[in-house]
Amino acid sequence: MIIKIFNKSKPINLVLAALVLLFGFLIVEIQHLEALKMNVIFAKIAVILLAFLNVFIVDFIVKKNALSSQNSFVVLFFTLFFFLFWGYVEDFRLVLANVFVLLALRKIISLKSQLATTKKIFDAALWICVASLFHFWAILFLVVLYIGIIVHVSNYYKNWLVPFTSIFVVFMIVNAYELVVNNQFFQFNEAIVTTDFTSLNVNYGNVVVWLFSLILLVSLLFLPSSIKLKLQKNKLSYFILVIALIVGVALILISPNKNIAMLIFIYFPLATLFTSFFENITKSWVQNGMLYCMIFVSLLLCFISA
Repeated sequence: MIIKIFNKSKPINLVLAALVLLFGFLIVEIQHLEALKMNVIFAKIAVILLAFLNVFIVDFIVKKNALSSQNSFVVLFFTLFFFLFWGYVEDFRLVLANVFVLLALRKIISLKSQLATTKKIFDAALWICVASLFHFWAILFLVVLYIGIIVHVSNYYKNWLVPFTSIFVVFMIVNAYELVVNNQFFQFNEAIVTTDFTSLNVNYGNVVVWLFSLILLVSLLFLPSSIKLKLQKNKLSYFILVIALIVGVALILISPNKNIAMLIFIYFPLATLFTSFFENITKSWVQNGMLYCMIFVSLLLCFISA
């Protein structure tokens, strides 16, 4: 039933994905109703709205760049991955940072059109710099931008310099604000590297890490056969997504205060790569079994995280 619904790309699927996202959010929040205060309620409403925005941007990127067949599986898997985030809903800065990272990836992937490339590079670097204000190591996604430049528009040397303009613009605006409001320069408090994985070394954390590792392994192993019939431009888009996935993992490994919520930075590339594998499964019973297993595990982990 679920396969038939999301096997076609329809606007209603986006609404259904948003409802699934809300359902996962409520599973966690209902268990903490007694602890809610008015200011906390407004903060949680802001988080769920930002989560909806994540889903809408993902849907737009997929449709605009034909990253999947005519289906909505990327949005569905992205939504299911989000179930693992709700136990850390207080990390609203990560949700906001991911919004800007998605906006940047949208611009980077669209470089393949060879239209308005300078503007797209400027915008992508700008969004990445803004994302770094909420989680500093999101700045690593500049690596993805430069890979996009190499792949699509490396022939024009000025393209290599455009990101520095965006960095300068954000730096000047942020520091001007800090000087006026707080009489000091902006402090990069999260600009440190740590290899302390203590916060992830719990049963729940281990299960989630192994789950994502399994999905990643399957996605990458079958990726070549999954995209062999796609156009060359789309193959390059998948290459950029693989780089984004690697950068997201690197971000998690070096960031301070590590927790499962940081996996949000790999939700989109992983959902897209896994969809490429999933939509090429020929036996419907295998698709259904795999999807229902993912839904069950997502629900179970959502309950545990609460």
